[in-house]
Amino acid sequence: MKKLIFGSFLLCVSFIAKSQDNGSGDLKFSTGAELALPMGSFGDAYGLGLGASAQADYYVSDKVSLNLNAGYITYQGKSIDVLGTSIKGANWNVIPVMAGARYWITENFYGSAQLGLSFWSTEGANGSEFTYAPGVGYKFSKIDVQLKYNSISTEGESLNNLGLRVGYTF
Repeated sequence: MKKLIFGSFLLCVSFIAKSQDNGSGDLKFSTGAELALPMGSFGDAYGLGLGASAQADYYVSDKVSLNLNAGYITYQGKSIDVLGTSIKGANWNVIPVMAGARYWITENFYGSAQLGLSFWSTEGANGSEFTYAPGVGYKFSKIDVQLKYNSISTEGESLNNLGLRVGYTF
C-alpha cells in the first residue's frame, strides 16, 4: 500500500512541471484539506473525518478536465455504553485513491464524478473497498471548494459521508 501511495504522489508531483492556465492540454496540481461528515449507521459509530489530499487535473478542453486524487482521512470512533461503562471506539483510517472528471458549467462552477478504491484500517483489521463520489465545486482563482457525496461500498451496506474539500491550486 505504501508503494501505491508513493507512486500516486510521484504522479501528482510530475504534473506540476506543466502547469498553465485552464486550456486544452494543461495540467494543474492542488493540495487540500478534507472534512467528512459520516451519515446514517456510519455516523452512529464514527465522528467527523479530517484529512488531506493531493489532486492532479488534466484539462481535455475548457469544459472538461480529468483528475487523479489521493488522500488520507481519519474518522474518530465514538464512545459506546456497554453495561454502564463508556468504551471509546477505534478510529477508522481511510486512504481514498480515485480518478474522475469535471465538467465546467461556467468558468468557475463545475460538476464532478470520481471512482476508485478506499484503502482502510482500524485496530487489527484492514482492507479496500470500491468508492464513488459525485459532487459540485467552485473555483475562486487558486482556491477550489468542492462539496461531494462519498460512498464506500462494503458487504451489505455503504458507508456514506458528505465531504468538503478546500484546495489550493498551483
